[in-house]
Amino acid sequence: MRTAPNDESAVVAFDMAAFNDLVSIAELAAFVDTDLVARRGVERVRRVLPLLDENAWSPMEPVLQLTWRDEIVGAEVLMNRPVFDRSGRFVGTPDGIDPETGVYGMYDGALHLADNVRSIDVVKEAAYRRLGLEGATMMAGDVADRGAFARRLREAYVRAGRTPVADRLWTIETPPGWVDTTTVEARRHLSSYEKARLLAHRRRAA
Repeated sequence: MRTAPNDESAVVAFDMAAFNDLVSIAELAAFVDTDLVARRGVERVRRVLPLLDENAWSPMEPVLQLTWRDEIVGAEVLMNRPVFDRSGRFVGTPDGIDPETGVYGMYDGALHLADNVRSIDVVKEAAYRRLGLEGATMMAGDVADRGAFARRLREAYVRAGRTPVADRLWTIETPPGWVDTTTVEARRHLSSYEKARLLAHRRRAA
């Protein structure tokens, strides 16, 4: 992170370390205030601490999250949070979601162009729409020029604003018995069997 070419690259470096449960945000913050106090680049690490996430599943998801936060200032963007309907049935896990507005975001790279993957994506998108969620997709081609994604994102916020909160059919509140895997600490406490059963989809997404 200290030697990364820019802040975004530093965030990606941490998020992928957290994906592998090598370090948590709290552990990094403590390390910065002790062992790294006088090291070159430590100010960058301190600066990006509020931007870090422990639940990104691929290197491009932090890029999606940072672009989203830059465009919609003040938005809370939660990464890979499971979405449920009002009966507690699991519907899907978008790459990012703003739980205050019901806007979700996805990153579509080359993997998503494969027929079976794209078919799954289309089914999920339809399911999200039925629940009242509005989405914006960042394509691989948007990374160099993010204006197109920014426009799609703002349009999603406009559409989401037309749905009264009382009419939302979705929730990110987990039902009883659901095992949390959204933090490094939670994943470290899983048994080997639980890791194999609950985290396999993260590896496929990466």
